[in-house]
Amino acid sequence: MLTATAARGELVITVTDRGELESSKAVEVLCEVEGGGKLATIVPEGTRVKKGDEVARFDTDTLQKGIGEQEVKWEQAAGKLKAAENDLEVQRNKAEGEIDKAALALTLAKIDFDSYEEGEYLVELDKRKGAAEKGKKELKEAEDNLDFTRNMVKKGFAQMEQIRVMELNFENKRYEVRQQEADLKVLEKFTKVRKVTELEAKAKDAKRELDRTKKTQAAATEKAENEMKAARKTADLEKKQLERLKLQLNNCVVKAPAEGILIYYNRRFWDDSAKIRPGATLFFQQPIFTLPDLDDMQVKLKVHESVVKKVQKGQSATLQVDALPNQVLHGRVILVATMASNDGFGRGGVKEYQTDVTIDDLPKGAGLRPGMTADVKILIKTIKDALTVPVQAVTESGGKNICYVMTGGGIERRVVKVGDGNDQLVQILDGLAEGDKVTLDARIRAAAELKTRDEKDPAKASEPPPAAEPPSSASEPAPAKN
Repeated sequence: MLTATAARGELVITVTDRGELESSKAVEVLCEVEGGGKLATIVPEGTRVKKGDEVARFDTDTLQKGIGEQEVKWEQAAGKLKAAENDLEVQRNKAEGEIDKAALALTLAKIDFDSYEEGEYLVELDKRKGAAEKGKKELKEAEDNLDFTRNMVKKGFAQMEQIRVMELNFENKRYEVRQQEADLKVLEKFTKVRKVTELEAKAKDAKRELDRTKKTQAAATEKAENEMKAARKTADLEKKQLERLKLQLNNCVVKAPAEGILIYYNRRFWDDSAKIRPGATLFFQQPIFTLPDLDDMQVKLKVHESVVKKVQKGQSATLQVDALPNQVLHGRVILVATMASNDGFGRGGVKEYQTDVTIDDLPKGAGLRPGMTADVKILIKTIKDALTVPVQAVTESGGKNICYVMTGGGIERRVVKVGDGNDQLVQILDGLAEGDKVTLDARIRAAAELKTRDEKDPAKASEPPPAAEPPSSASEPAPAKN
């Protein structure tokens, strides 16, 4: 019978898993061709390249065609800009001429108004007043001549025919005076008012025409300016697009930004169409390859969801790289993902979290490569003076943890309270004392007890039997349930 003794000592709690090596200072190169492109050539993966070496080249036929089409668009836009600039210059000249013409019409209308009111009217008024005064004098003279002739006829010094001549002259002069007075009245009361009103209206209309012309020409000029600005912006955009396309020609040649070994980006390893190879179509900003620093490596592993809560950033770890079988390396946890990894298939719904561990004492020139595997043991905590027994000594039965203790009277079934544990030892918090001997076949004994109970009481046969295998997973430090 195999037995073990409950003993006190230091219990080291760890999480162990396997992971892959990767460079912690890898230089990642992305596809910088806007809109993506097709790879024409690329050097084989694993090739050591120097800084500035050509690594890949994209096919440029489609890009060259796009550049040609864009050159035509830019030339058309530049032509429209030139035409818009000329139209703006013509419109400015036209606006200046139309405004000057309207301003001249206003000036002439004001001059006509002032000229009539202060010149032509006064001249005509004085002229007609003078004619009226002259007519009155001539009428007085004709009247005096008529009276004189009548006196001379009475005295016998003149003939009657002379009186008739004088009377006719007098009537003519009186008619002329009435006509001149009427003309003067018409001039003062009607002709002046009509002419002043007409000239004043013409001046106001010329003023309104000048305002309309200024606004109309300003709107037309603003329209021409906006069209010119729009044409300039369009030309600038087309030119920038052409320059951007020409710049893509330089991005079609991918060069190594540093020295290193070429590693293709291959996240979807199961998808042949996603592999980096000649003829593959890449999208903009898609990673193409990395140049890892082989002297600065780390391990990327996926920690099971049942123990990830124990892993914390900064915890120390030991590493055993398969390529260095006789050397134990040391590092620390630098990253524990907050979200579960989605990549990979066939995991049965199990959630795993990416965890990165550094390699602090990697020898120079160790020859390690990304993708190599390593066993990582993360130190969770150390329990001082812990009472422990082997994991095979504890099992679960009826919802309780039990051990089988050897006493003077035989083997005693005892309920215990367990604490933390690792893949070899379990901490006993209550139920055992230091020096107690326990059997290492707790699961077998519990199963046998259950079988005997079922034979005695078949009604309890439907209860699940205890598990046949003892716990050995590093991710489950407590004993597995029966």
